Amino acid sequence: MSLFKPSELHQFLQSLGIQPKKGLSQNFLIDGNVLRKMVAAATLTEKDLVIEIGPGPGVLTEALLHSGAEVLAIEKDEKLAKHLERLQNGKLHIITADFRSIDLDDLLKNRRAKVLANIPYHLTGWILQELLPRHTQIATIHLMIQKEVAERCIARPGTKEYSSFTLFTQYHSDPQLLCKVPPSCFFPKPKVDSAILELKLKPPPDSTPYEVLFSLIRTAFQKRRKMLRSSLKAFTPPEEIEKVLISMGISPTARPQELSLKHFLEFAKLLGAIDPIKGESQSGGEENNQKVL
Repeated sequence: MSLFKPSELHQFLQSLGIQPKKGLSQNFLIDGNVLRKMVAAATLTEKDLVIEIGPGPGVLTEALLHSGAEVLAIEKDEKLAKHLERLQNGKLHIITADFRSIDLDDLLKNRRAKVLANIPYHLTGWILQELLPRHTQIATIHLMIQKEVAERCIARPGTKEYSSFTLFTQYHSDPQLLCKVPPSCFFPKPKVDSAILELKLKPPPDSTPYEVLFSLIRTAFQKRRKMLRSSLKAFTPPEEIEKVLISMGISPTARPQELSLKHFLEFAKLLGAIDPIKGESQSGGEENNQKVL
């Protein structure tokens, strides 16, 4: 049964007495070309371990298993999780749980995985913040997500999409929007356009303290219309901020969206050299991570 074909997916769901749950963001992929493109992008081999979040009926799961990879399928819906067993070929491990309750350190132990998933869109921010800092455990991530979120991840300085979340994404990975996916490729049709986002994880690019860097970035973008010398005055006096910006060849009236990640790394380092950064720099790493958005 090819569940990416609408008629067969409908028949399958009806046989289980299942209707897609809006609360779980269940929009199932029904386009074989998009499915194949997503799997091909991950260049899977028999040696790979893949984590799939929210496999639903198993359309993507089946394609992943055909690649020869070992698959950890994490599904919250008990009925759908039970029926993934039909795909068992010795390389499928089904975990019936909410992904947010999973201990990834325990799950992966000494293994490194790839992540491929058509994720619940309302959990996109949480999922990315959980996965992106794990470059030692996760090599690549390929996600079907809302197009606007994908555009934020790949945004460039000076654009309206550029944000603190852009910088968080690009600090931890090299993101690329592989293709846009219209609502007609799903059942039921979502009210938004989608995209396949590729994220190649990488080690942190700099020795600047993580908490300090993202406290600055987060505070700056909370008031993105204000000049940095104004929005960051709780950290360092405005005149010192101006001096640092000028030394970097940046206008003293610059706003946060004008600075690249490289600029922010240098900016945080130079500010810290002048005066220990105050304000929110003492926040814990976990708390800071949850506030990047």
